Amino acid sequence: MKKWVLIIIVILLLCSGTLWFIQYRYFHVEPLSKSEAINHIEAIYKAHVTQVKKQGDIYEMFFTRDNVKYIAMLDAKTQQVTDLTIKEGQTKLLLTEKQISQMVKQKYGDVESIKLTDTTYTVRVEKENQQKDLTVNAYSGEIVSVENVEPHKPPVEEPIITEQQAIQIALGQLTGEVDSVDFEETAEGGYYLVEIETQDDEATFQIHAVSGEVLSITWDDDQ
Repeated sequence: MKKWVLIIIVILLLCSGTLWFIQYRYFHVEPLSKSEAINHIEAIYKAHVTQVKKQGDIYEMFFTRDNVKYIAMLDAKTQQVTDLTIKEGQTKLLLTEKQISQMVKQKYGDVESIKLTDTTYTVRVEKENQQKDLTVNAYSGEIVSVENVEPHKPPVEEPIITEQQAIQIALGQLTGEVDSVDFEETAEGGYYLVEIETQDDEATFQIHAVSGEVLSITWDDDQ
């Protein structure tokens, strides 16, 4: 064999050895340990691993997320999840507020408010000045119940009679001169105290400030 052939063979062997060293040194990935596999799955799925089984280089990972139980098959060498299945639990996702709004708007009117409680939405809608509260299944969008909302009626404030009106009422009971007028506020609307003097008598009239009714008449016994 010629000398130059031997040199080429040696060079090729050296190159192969160098490539193998570089690949092992910089690209070789050690198989995941059990704790590393757990951390890997929990980081990927933001879940909690409850059980781990290993068969060869494959980890069988049991984990839960949002009350749903999953099983993931994790290759310890490639760190890839080769299979993911749901073991048990709610498999549907909650409908969003936007989806619920679109579903009820056409039939029931404009959506005023939406509130999620557990697995149901409470949706208040308004159509033709009539409000309704809908109870909606958060998974299926099914309307569970419909209730009419009684319109809020602000309390009617009865007009309070004026001081001059109170004076006229008192003068209608006794002709004389007005000595004083006072107003006392109460939960029932208040009342006026109108004091009337005549040449012979002096009386204080208690007049209801809303109805104008004369509640009492107090005479001055000193006159």
